[in-house]
Amino acid sequence: MRITTLAAAALLALSATTTAATFGDYQSVGFLSDYSKLKHKPGSDAYSWSEPAAQIAAYDKVMIDRVKIYLKQGAERGEIDPTTMKALADYFHDAIIKQLRGHYQVVREPGPDVLRLRVAVTDLVPNKPEASVVTLAVPFGGVAEAGIGALGGDAGSSPFVGEATVEMEAMDSSSNRQVAAYIETRAAKKFDVDLSEGVGSAVSKGVGGFADSFNTWAYTKKAMTYWATRIGEWLDSARSSGTH
Repeated sequence: MRITTLAAAALLALSATTTAATFGDYQSVGFLSDYSKLKHKPGSDAYSWSEPAAQIAAYDKVMIDRVKIYLKQGAERGEIDPTTMKALADYFHDAIIKQLRGHYQVVREPGPDVLRLRVAVTDLVPNKPEASVVTLAVPFGGVAEAGIGALGGDAGSSPFVGEATVEMEAMDSSSNRQVAAYIETRAAKKFDVDLSEGVGSAVSKGVGGFADSFNTWAYTKKAMTYWATRIGEWLDSARSSGTH
């Protein structure tokens, strides 16, 4: 009996190590079907891999699974209304469809020319508007925050503003074989100071970021819009490269 128990425990431990892969400071939730091929993209918090563009370009239809959302443990936001989570999932789903519209037919059934997209937003940390009232009243409130790379790599980051990670994979809908995967963490910035586009643009972005600090899900939606755009760009690039 003891041997059986130990064997079961060993199998559980092995399962945990194979599904809970670590990428930088992020520990995966086991959503993707395979993490083993992901490679770090230098200069970013992203990890990705993809089959050659010619193989991705063979798909002309896309099937999108229901978006899943995982709150980060210890986010200290208490109970979140399930209708809010559904609204966020729908927002992301609609943003993806918007990027695909006119380029790919979105379908509900698998097929030989159908690419299946699976998307999960993980480690979700809502913005804390009530904390923003205190900590964001003066954008450059602390010396540490003013430096490049402060608080995890983004100037303007704050422990009171939102962050989220995305786990995405594209699969052949007929065989459920993974053909691409992507993981990225995006931490919000309460201000955005980038003088490369001019002082006016920097000020405009800074004011926008400051205003978003008072909206619980503003940063989450911005991240979702960004990731939806990345999906559209990746598919367009694959189709363009694959036809040459």
